[in-house]
Amino acid sequence: MNQREKNSVSKKQAGIYAKTVLERQLSCTVTSIRFIGGGSFGFVYEAAIDKAPGTVVMKGFRTAGMCEREASELRLLAHNSAVKVPQVYFTFAETPELPMDFLCMEKVGGTNCFTDFGKLLQPKKKKEAFADAVTSAARRWHEQTNDKFGLIGNAVYDGWFDFYRPFAEEILEEARRMRRAGRLGKRALAAMERGMERFDDIFREPVEKACLIHGDLNVMNIMADKKLNVTAVIDPLESKWADPEYELFQMRNLTGNLFGLYETYKRKYPVSINCDVKTAFYALYHEVYTYIVTGSRIHWYLPQMVRRFERELRRAGL
Repeated sequence: MNQREKNSVSKKQAGIYAKTVLERQLSCTVTSIRFIGGGSFGFVYEAAIDKAPGTVVMKGFRTAGMCEREASELRLLAHNSAVKVPQVYFTFAETPELPMDFLCMEKVGGTNCFTDFGKLLQPKKKKEAFADAVTSAARRWHEQTNDKFGLIGNAVYDGWFDFYRPFAEEILEEARRMRRAGRLGKRALAAMERGMERFDDIFREPVEKACLIHGDLNVMNIMADKKLNVTAVIDPLESKWADPEYELFQMRNLTGNLFGLYETYKRKYPVSINCDVKTAFYALYHEVYTYIVTGSRIHWYLPQMVRRFERELRRAGL
């Protein structure tokens, strides 16, 4: 498990490539294009074109293999979904002339529910309705099942823990190397070690069904209008056929707790006895995994995951 390699394409150059790809693929003229966001592995642009649908979103990927995976995830999540998921128009594989993969998709309405802090000022009833809509959408995905567990497109495991335990052990091994290199704190590694020691107790309940999960269902990827009506869910990340509770820790990330997403799901749908400590384990290991593959992290965020996991271990008597 290593940090993913990224190409050296700049934000400005990616926008130029996006315009060129659009005009060639859709035989259109791009009348305007603007950068609207980006993360560790890509840049996102909104483009106006002179033919239907008029406006599209172009996502350029800095890491190989991510474009087709995300397109497949979006298509699968869109099927029988309770909320809007952006339609995929086309994908483009890099060439020597245009050295970047692109995903062209539908422009959806609303703004994300993290950076638009005005959404936190909505009345309690609006927040409750929002939480109900988001958790209902998640549940619709979780009701779709598969014979095998694993990543979308590579679900080959008979049981969830056949997939997840070796994955977690690999994360822990890399975390030990990071600690020796001074890149991970002593307390974080100690919490991870403690979690692995008690793995069989934390995860003592079997996961019976391989359920479809979005993989990154936090408020950054939930779009809503000014009245907090959900307009779409975007940006899946490593969607899986998985334990549905592997989805739930994302609902607590960022400002998710302020909308009551996690507690609403637990109130509406059956969860395991150890759900709280399980999801805290998932959250901690996922945060370190993200640190490993991106090479960066939000410094205040990992300590929060550590404290939550320590608290849930105590509450579970572990």
